[in-house]
Amino acid sequence: MIEAKNLTYTYPGGTEPAIKNVSLTVEKGDFVILTGPSGCGKTTLCRCFNGLIPHFYAGKLEGELSVARLN
Repeated sequence: MIEAKNLTYTYPGGTEPAIKNVSLTVEKGDFVILTGPSGCGKTTLCRCFNGLIPHFYAGKLEGELSVARLN
């Protein structure tokens, strides 16, 4: 399960968040596709889900994120 509540992330030196106030729940077995134009935050959101943000990418992360019930 992935659960995000009001997730906002701004890259270092950025003036605007790459993602802003994202809230969603993905249950086990769900199939999700992220689509949108270049620069809309798809990769940033995936980096949050897999832990690259905040562990390998600096920046300002706000909100709540739980993956497999781990924060």
